[in-house]
Amino acid sequence: MMNRLLLVAVVVMALLAQLSVAISQKNINAILKKHNQYRAKHGAPALKWDKTVAQYAQKWTNRCVFQHSGSSSYGENLAMGYGSWNQVVAGWYGEVKDYDYSNPGFSGSTGHFTQVVWKGTTKIGCGFSNCGGKKIYSCNYKKPGNYLGEFPKNVLPPKKSSKKSS
Repeated sequence: MMNRLLLVAVVVMALLAQLSVAISQKNINAILKKHNQYRAKHGAPALKWDKTVAQYAQKWTNRCVFQHSGSSSYGENLAMGYGSWNQVVAGWYGEVKDYDYSNPGFSGSTGHFTQVVWKGTTKIGCGFSNCGGKKIYSCNYKKPGNYLGEFPKNVLPPKKSSKKSS
């Protein structure tokens, strides 16, 4: 009986460890670097890591449900199935190709991109969980973006490159 309880306890702890994977400093640096590279292209200030926002994102991903939290306090981008944070952020930013600067506003096909570069956002925190082989990524943003009527001043066209070709 004692061996069975011990086995159950070990299995439960292993499953819990699989759910909640704390984001390493290396990944935090990668998340910030990638976001801030893209933001710089659009004249948006660099984001700073916020532990409270990260705790919120981690708690949400620990639920292993791939859906938005519905929080009005934070902006939120979700992803699933990528192999790295660089791929996740690049995927979100990749929506830039579909954004129409001549008709700025929200679109389901560009909402991740617009949140990444939203000029009024200053803080970020992210979470990650491996849920039975499904990798769920979440980044939350403070101040949230994607507000109607605020796109022209918060989603700026990319700056022209100052590099000259030889």
